[in-house]
Parts: sequence; C-alpha cells; structure tokens
Amino acid sequence: MKTLVSLMIIAGIAFSCETVKVAKFASVENVIDLKLNSSIAEVTSALGSKPYNIYSNHREGYVVYTYKYKVTERKISPKLVDSRGGESNGTEEYNSKEQFLYLFFKEGKLESFVTTEGRKDVNDLIITNNTIQAVSADKTKFISVP
Repeated sequence: MKTLVSLMIIAGIAFSCETVKVAKFASVENVIDLKLNSSIAEVTSALGSKPYNIYSNHREGYVVYTYKYKVTERKISPKLVDSRGGESNGTEEYNSKEQFLYLFFKEGKLESFVTTEGRKDVNDLIITNNTIQAVSADKTKFISVP
C-alpha cells in the first residue's frame, strides 16, 4: 500500500510538471496601439517581443514581418450572456486561437499592417478617402463601389 501511494505521488508530480511549447504572442490590445511610421525597435517594444518570423524582404526597401497575437475574451456564466452588465463581467483570458499580424516596413518604418481576419476581408477592397474601392485587374486603377 505504501508503495502504491508513493507511485501515485511520483506520477502526480511527473504529470503536473508537463510543459508545452507555444510561440511568443502579443495581445490584440498591443496591436491596436501600434503607430504607423514607428521603427522596428518601437514596434518590438509595443508588442513585447521580437517578430515571430520574417515573411519577405524586397530590394525596394520593403520588409514584411509576422507576429502572432491572441484576442482577449471573458469567461462568464451563461446566465449573464444576455444580461445588462454581462459585457464587462467575468475573468479575462486569451482565446486559444492564434492570429497572425503582418507588418509592412519600408526603409525601417512601419507603413501598414494587416491581421489574419483583415486578410480575409481585404483581398479585393481598398478603403481610400472613406470610399470603398475595388482593385481592377490593372492594380494601378481603382473602381468606386456604390
């Protein structure tokens, strides 16, 4: 019996020490605070880590870095979901789904960025001067969308 208890304690310790690998990630709150025209050092500081990967590097001075980030959600009782005040109650935790952030730098300055979700929606659309425009086959021309 004493041996069984000892084995159970050892097994419990062994399983509780299990670790998993995860990529460094930023929070969506950090992404929201990014400022265009920032240097890579300023972006790294704002996001809290170096880029996850380099996506591309172009002769014209463009570099595209990728970061991973996660969205913060709240864990609440199902009874509060449709209740007034339910929008701010609960414990904050990260959604387990990792999102990608693509940062476009030109000559060392952040020129633009797009997220995983943004890439899904922006394929053929560009927003210019508060007007949604579709990109034509000739990428230098825009067509206004009514």
